[in-house]
Amino acid sequence: MRAGVVATAVAVVALSAGCTTVGEPSGSDPGAGQAAPAPDVPVVDSQACEEVRTGIDAFNLGDYDGTVEHFEAAVPLAEAQDDGSTEARQLVGAVRYYAALDAGAYPEAARSSPEFAKYKAITLGQCMPVDREAPGESSGTDT
Repeated sequence: MRAGVVATAVAVVALSAGCTTVGEPSGSDPGAGQAAPAPDVPVVDSQACEEVRTGIDAFNLGDYDGTVEHFEAAVPLAEAQDDGSTEARQLVGAVRYYAALDAGAYPEAARSSPEFAKYKAITLGQCMPVDREAPGESSGTDT
């Protein structure tokens, strides 16, 4: 089941690699107890995205418990960097969805859940560096 999700995740990464920043910060920090990225730091370089990428890597390795753990760790980080923009709210929603998903439900959700696919596009679109290929993917230039 995970292999299908991995392949889909890789395709989404290839298609959405250009989306790497959130809107301008509003100046207010709802997560003042945690460090938020500086206004000019792309979301892709944030601690939240680091946890998201580590969770995606765990997922690609079939470590669903590890996937959940990393998304759980990403929740407060994503909340702290929420600047009120649509993109930030979407990332928080996606991270919360994956953190709440039971590890055993990941394979089926990856195959059949429209919500899973929606949130996958958000996390990959915002957190995968443009120069990073997902495992097993090719840029398509080496044919």
